[in-house]
Amino acid sequence: MTASASTTSSGLIDGRMSLGEAELDDLFPTGEAYRRSTVTYWVLLTLAAFVASFGLFQDSVASIIGAMVIAPLGGAILAIAGALVTGRTRWQVRTIIQVAVSAALVIAIGYVVALVIPQLIVLTPALEARTEPGLLDLGVALAAGAAGAFVAARHTGSDALPGVAIAVSLVPPLATVGICLEQGRLDDAAGALILFTTNLAAIIVVASVVFLLSGARPIAEGVDQQKRMRVGVALALVLLVVISLPLVWRSAQNIAAEVTALDTTRIVTVWAEANAVDVVDWHVDGEQITLTVAGPQPPTDVAALATAMAAKLGHPVHVSVTYQPVTHYEADGG
Repeated sequence: MTASASTTSSGLIDGRMSLGEAELDDLFPTGEAYRRSTVTYWVLLTLAAFVASFGLFQDSVASIIGAMVIAPLGGAILAIAGALVTGRTRWQVRTIIQVAVSAALVIAIGYVVALVIPQLIVLTPALEARTEPGLLDLGVALAAGAAGAFVAARHTGSDALPGVAIAVSLVPPLATVGICLEQGRLDDAAGALILFTTNLAAIIVVASVVFLLSGARPIAEGVDQQKRMRVGVALALVLLVVISLPLVWRSAQNIAAEVTALDTTRIVTVWAEANAVDVVDWHVDGEQITLTVAGPQPPTDVAALATAMAAKLGHPVHVSVTYQPVTHYEADGG
């Protein structure tokens, strides 16, 4: 979503570009307003994709937030919900195609940017954060989508739009998909794509509900229109439930890993002290336990650590320790 309205010389407003000054019907512009705003939409989306891609490589929070505010993709997604609720079949097809092509464009730009930038040894924190979606991301998308829909339906609250745009992560996850694909990180790309799809489905579902509660109904009376509206909203809801399943699974895995880490912290601490090393990082993933330690001398009894961890967890484990040597120098000056 973008914070400023797209207004033609004739004063027409395209609600897809700014929902602060547009009522629900303005999500579906016609004539000159549609032609002019279409160019603006694709220009802003392209620029936002480049800003997001560079910002993700730089791990720049400011750049990523800027990309969120610039991108008009959120308005187009709200238009899908509006089209479902008001029974605009042609607009349903048009907006779904628009969002699909927009997603492909952002992914392609992320891929191209990754081609020209030296390959990362490890993902930046900004990239990594978008490859591990969880239930909290779903909650943010639902709340922010409701806020955006409320603004559109009530013809008010334009000051809230920058916050909505920042809260809902749309372009950065898509750029992450392209970057990870170029670098051969298929699992990370899949995680980022799940994050975007989650946000997409959540916005459509919650915006449809808000529009209905605000009194929006099919523009043409009849059983067919009502049926199409119900089917469309139901399909979006089913999509949201299906997408939520891997989020629940990922969240459960993360919680289990955290619990395991807490249970074994004492064992790792005692072992590190006995070997005169500092634990830089460590991670438990099922039977695989990975540690990175640093110190003046490498640890000598990794087998003892593995035995203690297996006894604590109650199942066989494989411990992998990476050692980083530390050299200490002292000097006096006089």
